[in-house]
Amino acid sequence: MSNAKGSLSSRIGLGFAFGLLKLFAKLPYPVVLATGRLLGRLLYRIKSRRLIVEANLRYCFSKKDFNQRQEMTKKHFLALGEGFAELALAWYKPFKKLEKYHEIKGLEHYQKAKESGQGILFLGYHTTSLELAGAIMARYLDFAAFYRPNKNPVLDGHIQAGRNNRSKTMGRNDIRSIGKWLKSGEGLWLMPDQDMGRHSTEFAPFFGNPACTLTSPQRIAKLGKAKVLPVSYHKDDKGVMKVEVLPEIEFTGDDYIDCTMTNKILEACIMQAPEQYYWVHRRFKTLPEGQRSIYFQKPPKLKLIDSKQHDGALYSGKILSRSDGMPKLVRTVDGQLLNVFYRGTSLGVDLTRKELRTMLDKCAMLTFRGFYTISPKEFTYCSERNAYMIRYQEAPGVALHHIPQSRRHPTAIVLGNWLAQLHNEGIRLGDIREANIQLLPNGSPILLNPRNCEFYHREIKESLREKDIVAFINAIGFIEQDDTSQQLFREQYQLNRLNEVDSPSK
Repeated sequence: MSNAKGSLSSRIGLGFAFGLLKLFAKLPYPVVLATGRLLGRLLYRIKSRRLIVEANLRYCFSKKDFNQRQEMTKKHFLALGEGFAELALAWYKPFKKLEKYHEIKGLEHYQKAKESGQGILFLGYHTTSLELAGAIMARYLDFAAFYRPNKNPVLDGHIQAGRNNRSKTMGRNDIRSIGKWLKSGEGLWLMPDQDMGRHSTEFAPFFGNPACTLTSPQRIAKLGKAKVLPVSYHKDDKGVMKVEVLPEIEFTGDDYIDCTMTNKILEACIMQAPEQYYWVHRRFKTLPEGQRSIYFQKPPKLKLIDSKQHDGALYSGKILSRSDGMPKLVRTVDGQLLNVFYRGTSLGVDLTRKELRTMLDKCAMLTFRGFYTISPKEFTYCSERNAYMIRYQEAPGVALHHIPQSRRHPTAIVLGNWLAQLHNEGIRLGDIREANIQLLPNGSPILLNPRNCEFYHREIKESLREKDIVAFINAIGFIEQDDTSQQLFREQYQLNRLNEVDSPSK
């Protein structure tokens, strides 16, 4: 009975929401867009989605500096909000009231393909204004939109009713009818730019990085003996939707070459208004074997263990350091490290847990921002031993106090460049400890157990930069004691800063 009530309330709620959407469609076009931008500012505050956008932009636009990418992120959410508001326009607005807000080009390519009598496969891509673009395309082009049905049948019914006001739709699972549809001379709009896993895909370059790319456009075009026409669409600064049908392309039969060609075409279309691409999707969730995920990885949850498990972990390996006679750092038999934190008083339990949780979060954020840190494998607490324990892979690095005299000046240059990179990416270290920094075999620094670093979504003030520089110099023994190392450190820091400030893309 409760499920029936829930279903009824869901139907009523969705019906009310889509009723409001129809009323919203009666507002002037500029008012709808302004309302959408207000919604976009609220969406920007959803951290989980913002982190996805930031990761995608960092991966695809690595040559842009942090502030430029943050500006793109904010513009993307404004465009995303506009896209939600545009549902009313796309589904319910009388088309004659949209005429002055769109332009279409390249219809001669469509007419030529239509005259051949063959079906047409329109290649598109996901943008924040996808529904509005589809509504305008359906006015001039004859096609069915390929889509994935929503899991909620009630919501899916409302969505398809709105879309069918403008165009036809075809479910993605209806593969058998696709060939017949195209062979009959009909059109199909397909967007192959989402990550669907490793099945029927090829790793092809997309913005200079390997992306899991669907091979289905090639198979569908061959199955339906169809012409293939890419379509470009984006909104200009005045909110005018510009649609262009591009010249026909032909697939070669080589999946890698065809996927690369498709991605290059889509890149060129996306770059007309890159902030309008659907960056909120985890486009790179499937990567080649051995490549680390580009998305934020949550640190491990606290796991409770008994004294037998705790003692077994400590004494099955080699104790590297002690604190007040108790094991502090242990190398296990399987090549991992255990960092042990004994609690002081009962009052310190929550404080210690909070401090360690903060430290793990900051490890994850550093890695997410593009700086390698040790990724914790396990976070445990033993009430019988009053101790927290963090297990992670041992860093294959060299501690700074082990750097030989002959390598100190080059190391000072590396560290100056590294700190500038951290600052340029909106990271301030704050409390800096020499023991928390090591050098990897490739010469890159690695930060262990960050405690007080701060993460910004704007440029770090010069005063904070200088405080970090002074704290860094004072913390690193060989830099503090050697004037030449200090000079090299500061010179390299400033050189990196100048490269960022004078970047031609800024």
